[in-house]
Amino acid sequence: MAKFGMHFSLWAPEWTIEAANAAIPEAARYGLEIIEIPLFEPAKIDLDHAKSIIRDHGLQATASLCLPEDKMAHLAPEACTQYLFQVLDAAHHIGCSMLTGVTYSALGYKTGVPPTSSEYEAVVRALKPVARRAAGLGMTFGVEPCTRFDTHILNTAAQGIWLLEQIDEPNTFVHLDTYHMNVEESGFDDGIRQAAGRSPYIHLSESHRGVPGTGTVDWELVFRTLRDTGFDGDLVIESFVSVPPQLAAALCMWRPAAPNAGAVLDQGLPYLRGLATRYGL
Repeated sequence: MAKFGMHFSLWAPEWTIEAANAAIPEAARYGLEIIEIPLFEPAKIDLDHAKSIIRDHGLQATASLCLPEDKMAHLAPEACTQYLFQVLDAAHHIGCSMLTGVTYSALGYKTGVPPTSSEYEAVVRALKPVARRAAGLGMTFGVEPCTRFDTHILNTAAQGIWLLEQIDEPNTFVHLDTYHMNVEESGFDDGIRQAAGRSPYIHLSESHRGVPGTGTVDWELVFRTLRDTGFDGDLVIESFVSVPPQLAAALCMWRPAAPNAGAVLDQGLPYLRGLATRYGL
């Protein structure tokens, strides 16, 4: 059965002991099973505290990020690999099952021209050893296609599958996101079908990144297609109330997408859970 989770940015822009002490018990009270931790700067996180509070509340952890501009895979593959090694070690210490997100680029960086073969070769060179290291730690490694406004490297599910074929490691996956799919795919059903079997993790994000069910995402189609393709992975809500500083400018988030965490937990979460139940997920 699919599991529901929440990105930590619902509660706070950065993971701190104080923020975790408030957010993790609330996530558990709402019956969430997964907490997604933004691991931009793992050295700033008390890893032992993160591990214990997540474990003590019966949650599972995943980790995500986007890259700093000086460590992007297509421009600085060696620096990218070393940075992601450090992040993987931190994620493993916490107990994360995966590292995912925009693991190949910074958000908001574009060259102004389509991606080149040399850029893709550099991405593969950077990420293949990371996927292997993740496998050695018992983790999986994901790549998240984003809109054309966020990156020129990876925009669609089909591109994500193609990149996995180039990386050629069995523990890799495409991390779908309904916000990005709403822009780039010919339909939510098409994107989900393109990645079927290689996408065990999806961000449920509304068209305005706020409360699910209050925007233009066709959630009925999303859940119907997830059912039809046999999805049984992680359904992780990404609603930005407290945007990490590393993301705010890149995402052009100038105001909270939802009024508060309670609106997402009390309105959006039950709405999506109801759809998951109706479609047998």
